[in-house]
Amino acid sequence: MGRPRREKAAATEGNTAARLTRRRLGVVAPAGARVSSLAHISEAVGSDKSPQEVLQLILKAARSITRASSASLMLCAPETGVLRVMAAEGFQGPGIYRTELKIGQGVTGWVAETGVPLRLGNVSKDARYVRVQRNLRSELAVPLKVRGRVIGVISVDSTRLNHFTAEDEALLASLAAHSSRVIETTRLLEEARRRAEERSLLLDSSRVLSGTLDFQQVLERLAEMTARFWRAPISAVYLASEDGKQLVLAACHGGTDEFRKLTPLPAAGTLLGRVLHGDAESVTIEDLRAEVRPEVQPVVAAAGLASLMAVPLVSQSRPLGVLCVFSRERKQFGKDAQSLLAGLARSAALAIENAQAHRRTVGLEERLRDAEKSALMVELAAGLAHEIRNPLTSIRILFDSLMQATRGARPAPDSTAAEDAGMLKRQFDRLEKIVEDYLSHARARAASLQARRLDLNAVVDESLLLLANAADEGTRMVCSLHPGELPARGDPTQLSQAVYNLVLNAVQAVKSAAGGHGRVEVRTGRGAAGGAWLEVADDGPGVASELRGRLFQPFLSTKKQGVGLGLSIVKRIVDAHGGTLEVESPRADLGRGARFRITLPPAT
Repeated sequence: MGRPRREKAAATEGNTAARLTRRRLGVVAPAGARVSSLAHISEAVGSDKSPQEVLQLILKAARSITRASSASLMLCAPETGVLRVMAAEGFQGPGIYRTELKIGQGVTGWVAETGVPLRLGNVSKDARYVRVQRNLRSELAVPLKVRGRVIGVISVDSTRLNHFTAEDEALLASLAAHSSRVIETTRLLEEARRRAEERSLLLDSSRVLSGTLDFQQVLERLAEMTARFWRAPISAVYLASEDGKQLVLAACHGGTDEFRKLTPLPAAGTLLGRVLHGDAESVTIEDLRAEVRPEVQPVVAAAGLASLMAVPLVSQSRPLGVLCVFSRERKQFGKDAQSLLAGLARSAALAIENAQAHRRTVGLEERLRDAEKSALMVELAAGLAHEIRNPLTSIRILFDSLMQATRGARPAPDSTAAEDAGMLKRQFDRLEKIVEDYLSHARARAASLQARRLDLNAVVDESLLLLANAADEGTRMVCSLHPGELPARGDPTQLSQAVYNLVLNAVQAVKSAAGGHGRVEVRTGRGAAGGAWLEVADDGPGVASELRGRLFQPFLSTKKQGVGLGLSIVKRIVDAHGGTLEVESPRADLGRGARFRITLPPAT
């Protein structure tokens, strides 16, 4: 018992002597300066200072009023319960910022756990002390509390033994109590600002990403917005391959050439693969280099990447890819950050799905145009061949008659009439064969269907998707399809072409009506014999009586820019499918307009 009392007395005498010495030398901070420090800290609330600047201001005041050699402020991460250095002064190099302590570990951890200040005159004699710099001899640590809950610790250090006094402890505790409220208020203000930024990001993302249907542009905008918001050195969008076995880098903001070459990545057994296939809603990796494959580690190290946050891109329960944010500092992305990135990913997935649908639509339109061009050329050439064959047949008949009439006549000795007649006959035969062969080829081409079982409703849906921009504000499109699947047998490309032509013809008829306003109806159903039928009706001017008998002939058009092959192509396609094409104009229910009905035989 005697020794502890003597040590305590010695420490007290040392503190008293140190305090008296400092007062004689005039180094004690005047009360006015201390009040000024508190005032500066209070003024920081609501100003344009960042949370980091506020913490640095608090730490500067703590170091000033205690005349400390160095000082640090550690805050407790709620998710992990780990104390991290958020601000520091007077230390040699940036290594202090890598210091992490668990609650209860070291002097700072003990203060955080107990909520009680701790003053050490000689740190080397306390087993709890964790050395962060060799020349430090004494330490004073006080807790930062908000409503009785410890949120962090302020620690001041000195290179001299027994530097800190009970008065210093009281002053630092007073500063900590005031600063705790400032830190909490600043945190709440920063959180409110962050929430506003998050809402703005989600609104802007919906606007920006939906502002284009260009697939690559959507991906590049997503990567750029993500990197800008998180101030990330690299953000990347990986899309899944069709079989879902690989992830391909589709867009990247920032990053080295070596990083961009890390594609494709295997989905099976990889970190991003788990995110893609829903094994995890989001993934955060604090130490990225320890998680990636050995061959990738040099690239990650060269790019200076330390941490990762990744969320899946999902549309209608279908995985599209993965959105990634990288950090150069080791950090744990909190639940709020993960939730925000997931919200951005949902908006992005919808925009990606729309852009992909647009790209598919453009591809379908191109294929349809190619098929239509091909059909037009066949139809045109067949028409020309037919028109050539008729006069050619007449010429051949006249030539044969002429040859018969002159068969008994004796030609002049030097006449070449017989030789010329033979030449003409061979050329007639050759021309007839060319025309007949072409017509046979055209008939065979028209009859070459890629027939299979299909859903007529799906064919109609696809055709109407292609016509989404054909109808203007004055045209009302009404679609009433048979419930469920409507089975039929045929070539989906050719049937889509027939539907497209009929609906486009109806839309153009409505536009040509007075006022340009009208209605186009598309209906499907099942016939009594088990076949499928399709009707396209409009309330336009209808078909002129003088044209009804020739409506399906090639090159018949009432439009200035029309070629006149649309309905003839529809007729040819329906005939090739063994179906019927009927027209009613004017419509019995309206007294105007037209109704076209395609009936297909039962699917077998």
